[in-house]
Amino acid sequence: MNNTHTTMNNKFVTFLLSTILFFFPIHLLYVFIKNILYDFKILKPVKTDAMVISVGNVALGGTGKTPTTISIANFLQKRGFSVGIVSRGHGRKNESNSFLVKDQHWSECGDEVVLLKNNLNPKIPVYVSQNKVFATKQLIDIGCSVVLLDDGFQHRKIHRDIDIVLIGPENHIKKNQLVYPYGILREPFRSIKRADITIMTKNNLVDNRSGIVADHKLNLKIKNEILSTGENQSLQDLLKSPGNLSVCSIGDPTSFAKTLQGLNINIVRRLDYPDHWPFSSNDVMKINRIVLEGGLKNIICTEKDYVKLLEFKSMLNVDLNAIVLKHDLSKGLEDDILSRMS
Repeated sequence: MNNTHTTMNNKFVTFLLSTILFFFPIHLLYVFIKNILYDFKILKPVKTDAMVISVGNVALGGTGKTPTTISIANFLQKRGFSVGIVSRGHGRKNESNSFLVKDQHWSECGDEVVLLKNNLNPKIPVYVSQNKVFATKQLIDIGCSVVLLDDGFQHRKIHRDIDIVLIGPENHIKKNQLVYPYGILREPFRSIKRADITIMTKNNLVDNRSGIVADHKLNLKIKNEILSTGENQSLQDLLKSPGNLSVCSIGDPTSFAKTLQGLNINIVRRLDYPDHWPFSSNDVMKINRIVLEGGLKNIICTEKDYVKLLEFKSMLNVDLNAIVLKHDLSKGLEDDILSRMS
């Protein structure tokens, strides 16, 4: 009898706490107070000896921060700047560790960090840490004069010389323009006024525009070459496949589906997982079951997910393929960044 009462009490407390957090989310109060303290200069960001450029957003994910960071870093490296990147390393096992990235497994450094290293100029170092001030100083010590923060807009503890904020397709949906848990925003959309440069990413995937205006627009572009565990080498090879399964674990899975649709790749089934999902053998068995039941010929995923699923190559019943993004900036955006740096 006592156990029954205890169980009922626990359920009631859980329900009560969930209700309170929904109607009065603590993180909303934290964001509000933090922004007030920095806006009124009660708290002051830490200035470092490097030029710091933050690439961030106000949404929970899916705006293309890491690809944009890659594009900017490679561009500045070509212009002669000594560039380094700080990443938190979302999805890694131990997020308290801080280190310079070398050849760590994705589970140690995070899937986005592997994506960075695979697409960056080899001369560009990446430092993984929750502490962006510490990581920036470490990069300065090895000769970096420009440091990019991958996902740094909310991290106001460090001074940034240029604040770049990305706006993705999901931000155009009115119901999403609310702070979590009511919408997909980390902080109120009006916080974007802190940005020096705003960029509309995946502009070619926006269906319903809500009047949001940005300084620059970037379309999502795909390379013709793909990654594959089989004989497929290009998008044309995937176009010949009569039936495929798409698998992704990114912040905005709808954009991936729209991209495949725009490429005219025949997707029969979709499997969407939460962002940074650590695929397991159970997930692969589910994928194999769907492939077998549907008679599907290929699995198509994002480059970020390819890194993780590649470990299960021997278990997969069909070839694993990944579409690869082009990392390009517009001439106007390049000029804007350079002018602000000077």
